[in-house]
Amino acid sequence: MLILTNNHSHNSSIKLVYTVFLSLIFLILFNTSAFAEEINALNKTTIRFGILPDSAQHIIDDRYKPLITFIEQELDIKIDVVKSQNYQQLLTQFKEKKIDLAFFGGYTFINAQINSKAEPLVMRDIDLQFSTVFLVNADNKNSKLEDFKGKAFSFGSKQSTSGHLMPRYFLSERDINPESFFTKVSYSGSHDNTAYLVRDNKVDLGAANSDVIRDMFKKGTLKQSDIRILWETPAYSDYVWAIQPNFEPSLRQHLLDTFLSLSPLNPSHKYILNALGAHGFLPANNEDFDSLRKVVKLLEHKMK
Repeated sequence: MLILTNNHSHNSSIKLVYTVFLSLIFLILFNTSAFAEEINALNKTTIRFGILPDSAQHIIDDRYKPLITFIEQELDIKIDVVKSQNYQQLLTQFKEKKIDLAFFGGYTFINAQINSKAEPLVMRDIDLQFSTVFLVNADNKNSKLEDFKGKAFSFGSKQSTSGHLMPRYFLSERDINPESFFTKVSYSGSHDNTAYLVRDNKVDLGAANSDVIRDMFKKGTLKQSDIRILWETPAYSDYVWAIQPNFEPSLRQHLLDTFLSLSPLNPSHKYILNALGAHGFLPANNEDFDSLRKVVKLLEHKMK
């Protein structure tokens, strides 16, 4: 009996130890799994980019593909480009957190900041000194904006900084109210469309992003024999890469550093920067858009 009792007691002790051991193993595995999930959540392997649809899709693809490839290789991540049909869809996608990092125009950035707490990350050097060009057909002999009273005029997208907000502001500085000054005011939807409307004499005057127009001249998609820059506006701040406010801080810093590392002195970097029409990148700050916010407040009733 004693022997049987001792064996039973011994077996019970073994089972107890075994049970405790299994519990510890389970606890370790559970915590390890939870920790691994936490690490994977922090160290994103995929980042979703959104790009302002201010030009035809093939122009956007050509312009940003070298940059996207560079960031993927430098950070060993995958970038998914979430396409948008228009400016409003890009804002909605950012608000719904379907996009982590977005290339906004100044006006769309201000809206994204108001509605989604978007934070500025980085901008091209040229974005602090941006401009709008007013375009006319090459055969048009008029020399100033005031010569187009009673003519047909086109903005770009209604939510565009360089294609609507700022040209409207600079027209108002000349006491020109588009709706009463021109016989027709249209919205082409994009800068390249505005240029083609002017080229094809569908409108007499159009306002577009200076960078896009010069890039079209450079690539031959728009000929200087077909179109002429009548006037270029003074400089203002415009485009910015903006990020979700809760984006993981370490990865955010790596993204910023990667943008800032691009140098025109490096031949492979120069190719990327040339595609973007830039010489480099700068950290972006809220203060960079203070003047633009004043213009938005002044003209917000006209931007709806």
